[in-house]
Amino acid sequence: MGVITIRADLGFRALLTEWRAMFRREHLRADVLAALALVCVAVPLSLAIALASSVSPSVGLVTAIVGGILCALFGGTPLAVSGPAAAMAVVMGSIVEQHGARGLAVVVIVSGVLQLLTGVLGLGRIVRLVPLSVVEGFTAGIGAIILIGQLPRVLGLPPPDEAHVIEVLRHVRELIHRARPASVVISLSSLGITLLCTRFIPKLPGALLAIVIPTVVVAALGTRVDSIGALPASLPRPTVPWVSGSMFYALLSSAILVYALGSLETLLSSTAVDKLSRGRHDPDQELIGQGIGNMVAALFGGLAVTGVIARSALNVQAGGKTRRAALLHGVFLVFVVYFAGRLIARIPIAALAGLLFSVALRMLDPRKLRTLYRVSRGDAAVYGATFGLIVALDLVKGIGWGLAAAMVVAALRLGATSEIRLMDSSGALRVSVSGAVTFLASLRFDRLRAKLERLPSSTEVTIDLSGVTVMDASGAETIADIVAALKARDFDVAVVGLRADFAAMVKSSDHSNVVNASLAATEAEAARILDRHEHLDGKQRLQVGVDHYRRVHLPKYAELFRSLAKQQTPHTLFITCSDSRIQPNLLTSADPGELFIIRNIGNVVPSFDPLHASSTGAGVEFAVAALGVSEVVVCAHSSCGAMKALRGKAQMPSDTPTLSAWVQTTEARELCEAIPKSVGVDDVARLSALRQLDHLNTYSVIAERVSKGTLGLHAWFFHIGSGEVEEWHPESESWVTVAAEVERRPSMPLIGVSRPTG
Repeated sequence: MGVITIRADLGFRALLTEWRAMFRREHLRADVLAALALVCVAVPLSLAIALASSVSPSVGLVTAIVGGILCALFGGTPLAVSGPAAAMAVVMGSIVEQHGARGLAVVVIVSGVLQLLTGVLGLGRIVRLVPLSVVEGFTAGIGAIILIGQLPRVLGLPPPDEAHVIEVLRHVRELIHRARPASVVISLSSLGITLLCTRFIPKLPGALLAIVIPTVVVAALGTRVDSIGALPASLPRPTVPWVSGSMFYALLSSAILVYALGSLETLLSSTAVDKLSRGRHDPDQELIGQGIGNMVAALFGGLAVTGVIARSALNVQAGGKTRRAALLHGVFLVFVVYFAGRLIARIPIAALAGLLFSVALRMLDPRKLRTLYRVSRGDAAVYGATFGLIVALDLVKGIGWGLAAAMVVAALRLGATSEIRLMDSSGALRVSVSGAVTFLASLRFDRLRAKLERLPSSTEVTIDLSGVTVMDASGAETIADIVAALKARDFDVAVVGLRADFAAMVKSSDHSNVVNASLAATEAEAARILDRHEHLDGKQRLQVGVDHYRRVHLPKYAELFRSLAKQQTPHTLFITCSDSRIQPNLLTSADPGELFIIRNIGNVVPSFDPLHASSTGAGVEFAVAALGVSEVVVCAHSSCGAMKALRGKAQMPSDTPTLSAWVQTTEARELCEAIPKSVGVDDVARLSALRQLDHLNTYSVIAERVSKGTLGLHAWFFHIGSGEVEEWHPESESWVTVAAEVERRPSMPLIGVSRPTG
């Protein structure tokens, strides 16, 4: 996760460079134009969101000004735009309804303090630990509440006494006969303009036109409808809200909710901005900026400030280049308040309600539910639970139960055994288990027990647990009980592939003391455990391996194989010994298609000889010239049989004339004879790997690319006993552990033996 750094300076020193850049003329025109585009959207949306939050429309503008300026200055996402958000409108309205404007101010200040502390302590990423299904369900639920909550305004009816969905619907039903056709027409016109612009003319400021056109038409026709009314001629004076201790305690849960939802909305917006601008936001600095913005906005009587996805995306699309664009949008909004107050006052309430309808419909987007359903029905169920409970009950309960449902689904997934597979072959049974072995899999293992009880007593049973990813105490006891039951019936049982920590759990649960004798680390060991009867021969072992590959690895690599079917583009030529203990893909964690591998006895590369072509030389030229690899690795290893034979320390088996001839004629023999007998076989193998780099340079295709710096040559050494991989480090003339550059650890140099030359 990295080291957490406390930002005692609130990150201001790191921001100085960007602040200075705002005084330069570079990108000024682009930022100004983006800011003007943002104002066209921010004005109508801020007014509409304030309306949905049960406060004066002017409060929305105050929030947009404060958020636009302060969050742009101190935030960690340069192109993000902050202000009042539709997703928070229902929360704001609920707080205002219960505790009034003073209670709202306290909630916003406390949430801002929590955001500031989260950013200062470097805990910003923790806020993102909320399942997508809950976030989408919450967003859709808010959209439904906004949609229903605006029905009275769309119909021109007086507002209900309570804002709960059921009460609003009851209120509409009782007063529907008093609906005003003019309000309905204005709302539908506003909604239609927004949707048409979004769908067919996205470059036009649809939100602005959705209130300007109805306002102009209403004024021209002299239609009498409810309007916003007079706005303050200036920004309100900042005041500190004071409340009693008991009221503060009552507001605390709401403050935590606003903090959590606002922070999540902000960081989701920042992530979206990253994707659009190919940037990278700083979540901790972003929360510091949001915290400052919220605390100051509350002092001016504003709503909660969050990063807003729609406005931030518009900033990027309109050409904004620096944080100056969002800051200027806040400054321009101040001029709107001062110079356009009279025009804004004439905007019909019904037009804002229609605009809110369009916002709510976007939040209710059913495509997100369909996507979740295709990916996971469990996530779709969590979405549905969160949505339904938020609409039917309230926000806190809906989110709480949604999170609980998400945790249950996650637990079921983690605890579910993905597969129990039985393979019968020549009187032997193989049981392959993959996924989790926990109490949640008890019923599946009961069915397995029933099948095993029907087996004849002469059957050999191999229980393959190499695919087990999770195990709890119940699962460990289940495995131990199954093994004990089979052993009690005189079965031969081998348990193979169990991770060391899981094996310890199973042995601790073994009350019959029979499991330990059945545990096998490898298939070969399992075969020895089952040696009283016919066990897997080489071919059967390969067949079992292919079955495991088909079940476990093929689904993972299916798409990659389809791509590799057309061509291969390896990045490295890997030359190593034919020794069965060397597995290049295992050592490097390389996927198929990454390594072009040449294997031979002793990882020998013959020098270039146009009269005597070799398959190794042909492979080298093909990998470099045709495939364009950028790296070549020659990997030797410990306890090398080839080096022992060349040093005369290994007896040649009979009937191997070709092998004997190779020992006498290979180029590697010259090196081995030149090295003092006191040098160990492993050090000879290291020196031989270095000599092969010299041989590689005799190929013109290698030498040319090495001289140009487009090809790297490396000598590696694999120590079989420890499993470690070392690399020759020319600068220090020693072998170092292969690792990332920042983690390189020195290894032992070749004491008394220098690198061979010539």
